[in-house]
Amino acid sequence: MKRILLGMGLLVVGVSLSSMALAQAEGGACSGDKKAYSGDGAAHTEFTCNGSEYRRTFSVDSTTPANGSFIGVNEEAPKAPLHIGGEAIIGETTGLGCDADRKGGLRWNDSESTIEMCDGTEWRLIMAETCDNAPAFPAFEDQTNLATSTLATSNIVYLTGMDAGCSASAGVGGDGSPEFRICSDSSCSSVDLSWTASNTSMALEGKYVQLRATSSASVATAHTVTFTAGSVSSDWVISTGMSGCAPEGTVCADGTVYAGLSGAATPMYVTRCDSGQTWNGTSCTGSRLYLSWNNGNSTGYVDTPVANSADGQSMTTILAATDADSSIAGFQPHQAAVYCENLSLHGHNDWYLPSWNELSTISANRVAIGNFARAC
Repeated sequence: MKRILLGMGLLVVGVSLSSMALAQAEGGACSGDKKAYSGDGAAHTEFTCNGSEYRRTFSVDSTTPANGSFIGVNEEAPKAPLHIGGEAIIGETTGLGCDADRKGGLRWNDSESTIEMCDGTEWRLIMAETCDNAPAFPAFEDQTNLATSTLATSNIVYLTGMDAGCSASAGVGGDGSPEFRICSDSSCSSVDLSWTASNTSMALEGKYVQLRATSSASVATAHTVTFTAGSVSSDWVISTGMSGCAPEGTVCADGTVYAGLSGAATPMYVTRCDSGQTWNGTSCTGSRLYLSWNNGNSTGYVDTPVANSADGQSMTTILAATDADSSIAGFQPHQAAVYCENLSLHGHNDWYLPSWNELSTISANRVAIGNFARAC
């Protein structure tokens, strides 16, 4: 049934649809400037023709609420006095003041790029709560002279300088497959977050962090691990020593013992026991072998070009090829040098007599090396 309303020079043409025709009204074909309604007076939906099809304008439901009606914008079954089925745009102020009658009102504050709400007295900005989640710079102690391909664990660092209860993203990156864990105490006996390589957001204030990573498979190589908490990052550097087995005194896989660096910063290795002795699993047994520097002669010394040499290996090669006694015909060997030059032990044949500087290094590390006899 069509109804025509005449009054005040305004002509409104409406089309009444039953609720059964709702599906047809939503998106249904139309022309001109028309409005369509579905439902009855207590609960109905209004559709407006956009020139080619009907689009929902709003819905009203006054059957459920105790007081007033529920109005839905783009929402067929409103569940609140105003139910918007989608985004809503709130404009800037029109100049209305905030008072008890406008309590709960909203408006846009363009200068602050946020919404304001009337609290009954004044307009207040609605802003996300911020907190300080940047800790004081955590200091991890770098580790050096590590063995190759060894899992290293950092010192445990206290995290502070943030707001209590403020979450921050914690993560780790870098070389050596790094991981971190978060603990509640300085010994990490109580672990809040087990070892992980994944970024995790949690409250970090007053917690403790520890890192771990695997050292390089190459000697004299550094791995850098970076721990990040909030906006703060801190590096932890773990470096392998010049030797594949370290530190000094470490028994290597081949049975030799790492003795330290030569004057040329070259790793030096010694036998576990002195020449003439063997290792029985707990100690060195047998008698030490004593050899003369020269041929045992007390006269006819030969000057060599290796005096005060810092390189024991090249010195040994020269001595082994030099006559040790000028008073005796023929070639007389430098016994100790020839012994080392010809020695094959622990799978190596590059043994040599240490130079004075190298011997000083070995002597300084004698406690770590062990089984060391010193006459003076």
